[in-house]
Amino acid sequence: MRKNLSKGLSILTLVLAFLACDKENNLNVADRSPSFLQKKFFVSKSEALALVETLQRNRRTTETNGKEVNDIATFTDRAGTAIFYVINFKDNKGHLLLSADKRMKPVLAFSDTGIFDLETDNPGVQLWKDFIAEHAAGIRGKTEANIDIINEWRQFEVGQGPGFKTADQPVWTPEASCEYFVTHPIPANVTIAHLTHNVAQWGQGKGYNAHCPNGIVVPNCTKSGAFPCSKALVGCGPLAIGEVLKYHHRAVTIEGTNYTAAMFNGMPPKQSDDCAPLDNTVNGNLAHLLRDIGKATGAIYNTVIPALGIPMSGSGCQTWMEPGKTDDFFAARGFTSYDLDFFNPANQATIKSQLLAQRPVIVYGANCSVCLANMHVWVIDGIQDLHAIFQDQNGYCYEYTSCYYQMNWGWDGGPQNNTWFTYDNIVGDGILYNSSNMKAYIVIPN
Repeated sequence: MRKNLSKGLSILTLVLAFLACDKENNLNVADRSPSFLQKKFFVSKSEALALVETLQRNRRTTETNGKEVNDIATFTDRAGTAIFYVINFKDNKGHLLLSADKRMKPVLAFSDTGIFDLETDNPGVQLWKDFIAEHAAGIRGKTEANIDIINEWRQFEVGQGPGFKTADQPVWTPEASCEYFVTHPIPANVTIAHLTHNVAQWGQGKGYNAHCPNGIVVPNCTKSGAFPCSKALVGCGPLAIGEVLKYHHRAVTIEGTNYTAAMFNGMPPKQSDDCAPLDNTVNGNLAHLLRDIGKATGAIYNTVIPALGIPMSGSGCQTWMEPGKTDDFFAARGFTSYDLDFFNPANQATIKSQLLAQRPVIVYGANCSVCLANMHVWVIDGIQDLHAIFQDQNGYCYEYTSCYYQMNWGWDGGPQNNTWFTYDNIVGDGILYNSSNMKAYIVIPN
């Protein structure tokens, strides 16, 4: 009897152990389900608003320069899942784009002035939203956030980091007591703002396109259904090249015309409201410059998809220029110019160094390698190079670097020109985006 009882207890023990293991396995599976992970990392709209309001209220108490929230909007994916929140502040005190997922860095973009319009037709901003959305989709199955992202959220939740402290000194967290960093201070934060903003807030339409070919009227070509002044648009490529030429104001010859430094310096930050600016005036020189760049780079105007009879671009960049012509154009005129894969870490260091040396960088972006309809060329003309000391899972301190870029979108100096956008370390585990879809063009006067 005792032997049978002992045998029965052994069997019961094995069964209970099996059930316990099975229960544990079921819990592990549940912990990895999309719904569980979303709940674990999701930041709701009310939580985002409460967090930002608390931080700004604390700033008003301690620094007398806190901001009050005016409104909050949500950017979602096609399934309706929140990706980030746009928080606009009262009294033209800027905006903050806060991630809705704690597996992504908290501050995706920010500005101290103006509002952020989610519905803008600016193709560069639309491409950036696609870029962020792809990262949001890519981390949905991750069971843990990267340590860099965890630390960025900790920093943000105490009112430090991008959008808060961007002074000349680094943000020192408590972990800065690590002995190495006492004797080896990290670099100071550096801000280079809007190199081209005061010299060229240009656009592609009225006055700028005075010498472009006549525009072909086709459905969906522009919002109004017609081209400005019945002329084809300048094109984002020639415009970006022109803005960088204006910034460096070096004498160059384009299509037989010698553009002197004095001519560049005289060109206005914004074009006049005339369809046909007079020749040999500062406005006329600007219109001729943009058309000559178009000729020199082989720009194709009135680009349409023949089978459909509609423009290749849905956002106003209906003049197509092969991006690779950028290097050739500048190299033929005494500049050092070359292109880089935008997202390569070593290339990011080069882009940063160019901006810190106060040289704007031209960028080409598209949301797929064959999507001429969804491409844009613009100028990065500002950088915030930020440094902090964080602590990893094992308690070791390490230096962390991130940056935010400011753009001249070539979109008539729109409000998003003042926004600082992030493009690096969105999730802490590399770029979840087709890196071949973005190129940087370095331009250095010799």
